[in-house]
Amino acid sequence: MRLLIDPDPLDPRRGLATDETLLASVRSGGEDAVRLWVNGRAVVVGRSQSVADEVDLDFSARHRIPVLRRISGGGTVYHYPGNLNVSVLLRDGRRIGSVRDAFRVFGGAIATALGGLCPGISADGNDLLIGGAKVGGAAQACRGDALLYHSTLLVGPVDVPMERLLLALRPGYRTRRVPSRPRRTVSLSEASGRDLPVDRVAEALIRSLSVALSGTPVEACLSAEEEQRVGWLIAHKYGGPQWNRFR
Repeated sequence: MRLLIDPDPLDPRRGLATDETLLASVRSGGEDAVRLWVNGRAVVVGRSQSVADEVDLDFSARHRIPVLRRISGGGTVYHYPGNLNVSVLLRDGRRIGSVRDAFRVFGGAIATALGGLCPGISADGNDLLIGGAKVGGAAQACRGDALLYHSTLLVGPVDVPMERLLLALRPGYRTRRVPSRPRRTVSLSEASGRDLPVDRVAEALIRSLSVALSGTPVEACLSAEEEQRVGWLIAHKYGGPQWNRFR
């Protein structure tokens, strides 16, 4: 099992393209992988959502915050350098069970890891909560038997008010497509009352996910072929409006 770590903020197009590339790799017989990564600022909508119904496009344009679409379902999230993103990619997701089972197993492992740093965190479906506030959310995508589970965790305080970007947090929110589920949010640092470095959170996650996956991931890099695929996806998919704004 591979471990891929990108601790410095990535071009958000690369962040999403890498997850898609790794999903294709495990589907074609490549090693299972755990990935911990930090994105630059971006609003990321779910695969089947309406961008216009989810994002204040004027605000995002003024603040140069790109709007991208991921390959998994679920609601809209805001990525910023205070987030830590966690991806698990399995050649055969059937060994975990159903979609609900995957949220339970991996959400539980993440909650266990974070609970050692900030007590009181629990998994509720695809959300991670503390005191009723959301500290993370997860989504999934499948290709054949291959599974991508990924989660966005709020480690440091958000750098812009989320309601300025995400329409689901405003009164009167309605959408023609798959809705987001608005909840009050809080970062791990705010909830714990102390600064939590991203690398410390990452170490705890690796330990807990190793137990859940019954194996210790070994740090590795993308192959040359995978790097080429990531570059192609940035240029031809995540870098243009046809995929990101098609609804």
